[in-house]
Amino acid sequence: MRVRIRHLILGLTASVALACTAPAPAEPPEHYVIPGDRAFPTGLAYDPGTGHYFVGSAADGALYRGHLDRPEAELWSPHGTDGRTLTSGMTIDAAGRLFVNGADSNVTRVYDPGSGELLTELRGLPGGFVNEVSVADDGTAYVTDSFLPAIYRITERDGRWQMQPWLDIENTAIDWVHGEHNLNGILAVGRYLLSVQSNTGRLWRIDRFTGDVREVDLGADLLPSGDALISEDGRRVYVTQGNLYADTDQEPRVAVLELSEDLTSARIVDSLVPPGGFLHPSQAALTENGRLLVVNSQYNRLVAGSDPDSLPFTVSSMPVPAGTGPAA
Repeated sequence: MRVRIRHLILGLTASVALACTAPAPAEPPEHYVIPGDRAFPTGLAYDPGTGHYFVGSAADGALYRGHLDRPEAELWSPHGTDGRTLTSGMTIDAAGRLFVNGADSNVTRVYDPGSGELLTELRGLPGGFVNEVSVADDGTAYVTDSFLPAIYRITERDGRWQMQPWLDIENTAIDWVHGEHNLNGILAVGRYLLSVQSNTGRLWRIDRFTGDVREVDLGADLLPSGDALISEDGRRVYVTQGNLYADTDQEPRVAVLELSEDLTSARIVDSLVPPGGFLHPSQAALTENGRLLVVNSQYNRLVAGSDPDSLPFTVSSMPVPAGTGPAA
């Protein structure tokens, strides 16, 4: 018995020693690399079920896939696949389907992210720019058109998909400016949609059931060059802001908004910028491990016909500060 006890004590001592000397979990990287000298990544979709993120190229339509545990993404679907020549906003819905908008190609494609199978290809109005997409709790997807005064609605039933103009913006309170980037980021929150207007910096609340549109009171603030809208609770919203219009007074950032319960007013409570800053941040995503992923698109350089400011292209990964992260 004494021998067994002695062996047991020695075993426990060794286990404790191993536990004390075990390496600490690796810190998440500050950024992920997107390969290619002309990738100009813009859209971003995160799949919490697998830890994968997907990024789309605004320059040639290629799709890349990365994982939170790996420093560099890989080409997932090459340029030209399924006729894809450029991309804009992306998301993954609750059913695990990957939505990929095609900017001024006016095409929204939906994929199975596991197999890469194209599930459907849907078209907006001629002359438009299908930009950002958000999926409501009931599975209905809404897509902004930045060049035409319309919001599209996408529905699916028994494998049959439809994409139709749903809201005529010119019949609302939104001051549409032809020839500019208007409605951009969109976020479904219960019965409402929130959408930011890039050229004016105004934020709008849209009733999904009545089509009623109301401006969200931002106090003395605006959200110029507002792009993606993301949230996990609908009350704390993160807004990426680039600098498409080369405003020397505007630093690219992620603005953190706290909204009222009825979504009619909001205040900017924080401004997030990583060490070294952003390079025209576009889309973003929140992960379950308390990180904020933000694409450094350098889209401003692409539309100017210029080379990227910096290589490689990256997706920033930032800790969500205490008090500004997703509500439990």
